[in-house]
Amino acid sequence: MNRMLPYPFFAVRFLALLFILLFGGCTQPEGEAQATVTLLNYQEQEAGVEPYPLRVLVNDDFLRFDDGYDASDFMLMDRDTQTIYSVSHEDQSILIISDYPAVDALPAEIELTEARDADTAAPEIAGKQPLFFRFLANGTVCYHAVVVPGLLKQARAALAEYATALGNRQFSDMASVPEEMQTPCFLSRYVYTPARHLHHGLPISEWDEVGYRRTLVDFREGEKVAAGLFTLPDGYENFSPGR
Repeated sequence: MNRMLPYPFFAVRFLALLFILLFGGCTQPEGEAQATVTLLNYQEQEAGVEPYPLRVLVNDDFLRFDDGYDASDFMLMDRDTQTIYSVSHEDQSILIISDYPAVDALPAEIELTEARDADTAAPEIAGKQPLFFRFLANGTVCYHAVVVPGLLKQARAALAEYATALGNRQFSDMASVPEEMQTPCFLSRYVYTPARHLHHGLPISEWDEVGYRRTLVDFREGEKVAAGLFTLPDGYENFSPGR
């Protein structure tokens, strides 16, 4: 699960995207405390890596990323404090990302533009037509996204909070980034405006030119899951990067 740090985004070529609205979900053992969430199942891929599942659970208090099953490593964000915890069961460790100052304003030498089209090849989702965006910095296409305005607003907001928190961390750690990597696309996408695409709606597909892909496979609102999925394991070593 730690593979999702430090950059949480991606996407995929467009598809015949099927939204299978599944009802019911997994049954929890009787008597176990439960939490109500919005559940999103993605397929994600990075350059040179086979596609893998990514599950996202969201409610008012937390955002959780995992590998699609309860016992996997996971990333948990406390939405109130904007603190991110990356939990490795094998290492019995918890990486903590918190209290990084907000980024400065976008440098004047970086110009951001967008190209938008209605994606008429995609079926309507919740009565809305998906929109296709190309996000550019200084005239170079940085990445693409297909978004649905107004879809799952709570999940969209939580993902934007997560991206912003990681951007704040990256901004504080720029001394470790080689200068040749600090291109307008890198700086805009991962530091100054990491939630740029999320301002338009919930992405159902995101991708770039170097093999990063993520596609929404299905989602369910009002899903019941074990409340313990939003707690941290006892006895694990806690550490913070660069601190």
